[in-house]
Amino acid sequence: MSDNQDTVREEPDAAIRILLVDDHTVMRAGTRRILEDEPDFVVVGEASDGNEALLLAHDTQPTLVVLDIGMPNMDGIQTCRTMRERWPELHILILTGHDNDALVRMLHRIGVEGYLLKSAGPHELIGAIREVARGQQAYGEEPASALAHQGTHADPQPTPKELEVLLAVASGKRNREIAKELHLSVNTVEFHLRNIFTKLGAASRADAIGRARRHGWLDTQDLLC
Repeated sequence: MSDNQDTVREEPDAAIRILLVDDHTVMRAGTRRILEDEPDFVVVGEASDGNEALLLAHDTQPTLVVLDIGMPNMDGIQTCRTMRERWPELHILILTGHDNDALVRMLHRIGVEGYLLKSAGPHELIGAIREVARGQQAYGEEPASALAHQGTHADPQPTPKELEVLLAVASGKRNREIAKELHLSVNTVEFHLRNIFTKLGAASRADAIGRARRHGWLDTQDLLC
C-alpha cells in the first residue's frame, strides 16, 4: 500500500481531509504538493487503486476523495459505486485525463459531485475541492457541457449497468464470464444485451460494439485496461 504521509502535520480545525487515488505515483505526488500548500487541506492518504482506496477511506475517514478512473484491480467507476454505498456522506471529485460524455453522465448519476480533467490548473482544482467539500457540484467546462446536453441528447444512452456489460463484451468476454464478473445471472446479462441491441439497432455483438463506438459509448473501454 502507498505511504500515507511523509511528515506529520498539525491538522487545523474544520480541515478538508483529502484522500488521493491515482495509479500514477508522479501524478499523486504533484497533486499532493499543490494541495498541501493550502492551510485548510490535509492529505490523509494516497492509494494506487480502488481496493487500497476503500481500505484507506475506512481507516482515515476523509472528507473528500480525489479519484482517477483508469486504475488496476478496481477501477474508479466501481470505486465510486462502492464508496457511495458505504459512505453516502463522502464527497467525490474525479480528476482524470478522460473526456467522455457518457462517462461523465454515468458518474453524475452515481452521485459524483465533481469532475475535472487533468489539464485543469492548480487554482481550478483547489476551487473545485472547496466547492465539493461544501456539498456543491464542480464540473469543468467540458464535463459540464456533457451534463447540459444530457436531457436533449438525440442518441440513445446506456444505463450504467448496460455500459458495464458492453465494456465486458468489447473485451471479448462471453455471457457466463460477464455474469460472474458483474455478480449477475446469465439471464440478467442477456436482458441488458437485448436492451443494448435495441437502443443501438444492432443485430450482433460485433455490430453492437461498432455502433457503440460510433456513439461514443466505448471511449471508456481503455479506462479499464
